[in-house]
Amino acid sequence: MRILHYMAGPCNGGVASLVYDLSYDYVKKGHLVDILSSRIDDKYFKSIEKYKVLGINIYRCPSKNNIIKNILYLKDIMMSYDVVHVHLFPHQLYAAIAYQLIPEKKRPIFITTEHNTWNNRRKFPILRYLDRWFYKRYDSIISISNQTETNLRDWLRSDIFEKNILTINNGININKFQNAKNKLSNALQIIPNVKYVVMVARMVHPKDPVTIVKALAKCNPCIHAIFIGNGYLENDICLTAKKLGIKDRIHLLGARDNVPELLKGCDLGILSTHWDGFGLVAAEYMAAGIPVIATDVDGLRDVVGNKKYLFTVGDYDVLANMIEKILLGENEYQKAIDYFNHQVLYFSSERMSSEYLQVYDNLKRN
Repeated sequence: MRILHYMAGPCNGGVASLVYDLSYDYVKKGHLVDILSSRIDDKYFKSIEKYKVLGINIYRCPSKNNIIKNILYLKDIMMSYDVVHVHLFPHQLYAAIAYQLIPEKKRPIFITTEHNTWNNRRKFPILRYLDRWFYKRYDSIISISNQTETNLRDWLRSDIFEKNILTINNGININKFQNAKNKLSNALQIIPNVKYVVMVARMVHPKDPVTIVKALAKCNPCIHAIFIGNGYLENDICLTAKKLGIKDRIHLLGARDNVPELLKGCDLGILSTHWDGFGLVAAEYMAAGIPVIATDVDGLRDVVGNKKYLFTVGDYDVLANMIEKILLGENEYQKAIDYFNHQVLYFSSERMSSEYLQVYDNLKRN
């Protein structure tokens, strides 16, 4: 099949990781895969060599601000593919409009993945009608966790979606993380006897890295924090660390394309967020062989699977106690490692891509 992913950008964030892992497996199984990015600035295309190696073409929308021009371009390019797979709003809306402009006989199989358990549109009930309109255009709506599906159904409140919403749990390339070499020393000067906690994410809302900084201020000084990813919350991290007098224990590495090698040098992975559809990075921590602590929110709760490794949103006192218990407590670290080594087996990209391809095949036959 010829498959097109339509998304924001191909290189940063959890959605980009998901699309790459899906594309990798699709290509290995003989399918042709391309990507259309709505972001067109060069800074979003610094790490596309891994796609080129697979023979994946990455196209950019023609305009940064002209939505109509982009929708018309999208309409034309969609007709060249058997499957068009759309990720995130407003791409879901723009693609639905483009799909309506295509003659029925030339329409591709039309798929979207729902990545979040919550979004700001759901604050306004009137927007339910907008969502119903564009979701109705899709042949299948695939949620990345059971809770994501439940919340979407509760939001749409319509029987017309009874059969075309389903769940395929996110997955990762486990071997890529398990077999990575420790290259953290290439990114920062390692301090002897220091324990490093790490958060990998785009540093924008709904992520909540500042809670980690506040927790760190209450932890033993031998514990430092590393943040991998860029975004406007980096400024809040720095200001909070300076205010609490722990600036020297905070390390901002920005966006990186060698996350597995960096995780291998860390001792504990944390994902602090206000909400998250799945929390793919939590599975990446597990695959890299480090314990996980995460916010107790829908989606993440299912990935972590054990309440002893979850904390309430923003509760930096509890988070500080959890960090010290795992990193400094007797036998707790090995217990956590053993648990997460088993838990990660539920989240392989091979399983995920096979389930997606089965959906494509079923729709194609019908």
